[in-house]
Amino acid sequence: MKQIGDMPQPPLVHSVSYGNDDKQQTSTAYMNSVNVQFQKAGTRGLSVLFASGDQGVWGRAGNLGRRFHPDFPGGSPYITVVGGTDFAKTGVIGDETAWSDGGGGFSDTFSIPSYQQQAVSQYLASGSSLEKFPPASYFNSTGRGYPDVAALAGVKNPYCVAAGGAMSGVGGTSAACPVVAAIFAKLNEVRLAKSAKPLGFLNPFIYTHGSAAFNDVTTGDNKAAGRYGFPAAPGWDAATGWGTPDFAKLSKLV
Repeated sequence: MKQIGDMPQPPLVHSVSYGNDDKQQTSTAYMNSVNVQFQKAGTRGLSVLFASGDQGVWGRAGNLGRRFHPDFPGGSPYITVVGGTDFAKTGVIGDETAWSDGGGGFSDTFSIPSYQQQAVSQYLASGSSLEKFPPASYFNSTGRGYPDVAALAGVKNPYCVAAGGAMSGVGGTSAACPVVAAIFAKLNEVRLAKSAKPLGFLNPFIYTHGSAAFNDVTTGDNKAAGRYGFPAAPGWDAATGWGTPDFAKLSKLV
């Protein structure tokens, strides 16, 4: 972020495919220093998006014991985190379900920010009615919830890309994140054409319009290879966030 901070006119939208478990960071002080840089980016009108990870709720440490391993920077309150979906039927562009390996959960370090307090509270309150909702001891119910939104990530219906002279299929939240970033870059174009300011830090906008401008994903979970994960549900959830962006609807709101 320091190099971006030194640029007089940095790109307005940034997609990042990096993360580690909360517990794998060098210190809380380091995470706080990273958050300061994210906040600086937001004040300049920059949007920073991170992939939520490809190990489900268990993170890079894996399925160890009875405690999930939340991600950082995924757990930062100052970025937008992109989770993963897959099409419900192979080869059919239509209904989506949560990708089992998509990262999601609740930070062990940072508390729930005000912009998502209501959405997280509603999700946690519905836990008893959701199938195989994780036991309370597996996660920090007062932590920042993520992802915020999602896009196609599962390899059942992969993206087709040209690499090394051949076509191949790719997936993961590292594919989902730039897709969402591209959509918000186009939304910035809509705003700039009206002489409006760029969207900047996206989450207040996302949580204000989540139920109106995203395709809600209500099936599947992100348990990966474990017994428990967070189930998708109506509204925001810790598997797919608000769901996948609908550009037509979002473009009317910016």
